[in-house]
Amino acid sequence: MLIGDPAPRERAQDFCGRWPDLLRARLSWFAAEVGAGEPDPAALDGLVVSVVDRIGEERSVEPVPEWYDATLASAGWSAYGAALAEGLTAFVAEVYATRLGRPLPWVLDDDPKSAYHLKPVVDVHGIAPPWRQVIGALRQVQSGKDPGRLRSVVEHSLAQLPPREQPRPEQAAEVVEVTAVDRGRWQVSFPEDIDTLLGSAAYADLEDALAGVEGVTAAVMEDRDRALLSTGEGVDRADLEQRLGRAVDALRDR
Repeated sequence: MLIGDPAPRERAQDFCGRWPDLLRARLSWFAAEVGAGEPDPAALDGLVVSVVDRIGEERSVEPVPEWYDATLASAGWSAYGAALAEGLTAFVAEVYATRLGRPLPWVLDDDPKSAYHLKPVVDVHGIAPPWRQVIGALRQVQSGKDPGRLRSVVEHSLAQLPPREQPRPEQAAEVVEVTAVDRGRWQVSFPEDIDTLLGSAAYADLEDALAGVEGVTAAVMEDRDRALLSTGEGVDRADLEQRLGRAVDALRDR
């Protein structure tokens, strides 16, 4: 899926559509598995060494990465090792997202001439697909190259990005207000003119954007300016409000 020949278009589109959620789930698992902290390029050297040291371990892992194949197995990667690589990819993607101040916009590469044809890429100039950066770096480290290569690649990419935008006068906190309804259930309120603020096309995607926020398990628009969310227990209201605000800002910036 990510390596070798591209998958058929329909399958590639399906995979790309699910890829952001797959990465979010894998990042949580990866953080617990290797003790990864906040998304910081300085942490990459140690994480690369940890992944390479365990790349061939035979451990049960669910789900097995969809792109894990016989060529990786023959190179000494186990399904567990591929999952670690996927987790490291998620970590790198989060480094970029933190720098940009918004979730990464993953899209399917439709250019037949591209090296990433029918594979998920990031629609941000200056960032090669994080999965390609990670897989390439891990393979090189396996061959005896410097474990700092991935950090160097990521830092170079970060340097190409524009400065993070300063908050606009209408802060996310002013656009999104979260109120606890019950354990793991929240009401989200927006300005009455949220559909005008976002525009009709972006507003149509609002429910899906809320559902895609980290920690959210379900989202339903109850009214034009109100939504009901479900999350796991233990989610902090202020953190949730901030994440939702970033998701709404991403819609406004399209």
